[in-house]
Amino acid sequence: MFKVNQRIEIIVPGRDGLAEQYRSRIEDITTENMTIAMPMSKGLPVLMRRGEIFFGRTVINSLAFEFTSALLAKQINPLPIWIVAVPYNIKKIQQRAFVRLDVALPVQIAKMEDGQVIDEPVINAVTKDISGGGIQIATTNEWQIGSKLLVTVDYQDIGAITLKSEVVRVQQPQPDRVLFWVGIKFLEISERDRGNIIKFIFKKQLEQRRKGLE
Repeated sequence: MFKVNQRIEIIVPGRDGLAEQYRSRIEDITTENMTIAMPMSKGLPVLMRRGEIFFGRTVINSLAFEFTSALLAKQINPLPIWIVAVPYNIKKIQQRAFVRLDVALPVQIAKMEDGQVIDEPVINAVTKDISGGGIQIATTNEWQIGSKLLVTVDYQDIGAITLKSEVVRVQQPQPDRVLFWVGIKFLEISERDRGNIIKFIFKKQLEQRRKGLE
């Protein structure tokens, strides 16, 4: 699915944890690695160290795909290029989707009405996956789609983040078991909080990749 001269978008963690996006293209591809044009920012090469993980996106036949790779080597002459790992974890995504990470993190959830937390017990749950745009949780509580929630997720290294959110999807994976997978979208989130979450995801994916190489 990847071809020479194909346009791709490179996504790397930048300053203050904010994800930064750069344009590139595929210069060559083999069974062992892929060569891409070195991403540039204001005329200067994007700084990444060998072995660092990054994410990419590309559009094929009007469909958007996301992939994971890592920087293997780079050179300036005769052309500025990155030599990167062959893409893996290739997934079809919505054009504006955020990178997702399967991880279990503690969550506290309070129901909201008219923008205010109502006087009900706080529900404790655990995430099934997370992204910069929302989370999916595993819970015994079945909220209705459209329910407004105040969600607090403990992201360990970066601390707890509390955000106003909305239920956008509810699934019951096993009909005979009271367990629901609830998709939750963040309604109000600062760029700093989103950047910190994306930085957390990058770090965890890098840790997982390193464990896989041990």
